[in-house]
Amino acid sequence: MNTGPMNASGSDRFDAAIRAHHAAALGSLSPRVQAQLAQRRNAALRGQARADAARPHRLRYAAAGFAALCALALGLRFQPSPSESANAVPSAIAATATAPAGAANTTLLDEDPEFYAWLASADARLVAME
Repeated sequence: MNTGPMNASGSDRFDAAIRAHHAAALGSLSPRVQAQLAQRRNAALRGQARADAARPHRLRYAAAGFAALCALALGLRFQPSPSESANAVPSAIAATATAPAGAANTTLLDEDPEFYAWLASADARLVAME
């Protein structure tokens, strides 16, 4: 908001002070840093990207791939193998088939004769047809 000549001279003084600080800062830089800054400025003016610009993306992709690999390994580790699941079912069936009649391994259906009576009723056939 430039409302008069007084503000214009104030901004000129501010601009001159900032330029003086910038010149003092450049004078205190080492020649190596000045050369690097000049190279980067020239590359930016030509539109060239920095060589380091692609590295963070590569690192992110590598980290994401490693996380996916670990998740897959954990999933496969905790998933039961087909041989374990195939062996578990027949052994459970064999255990119930060989259990004596008075054993504590009786199922709920063995204890509920009304269920079998319901299966023999006419209502069971109607429910099965639905």
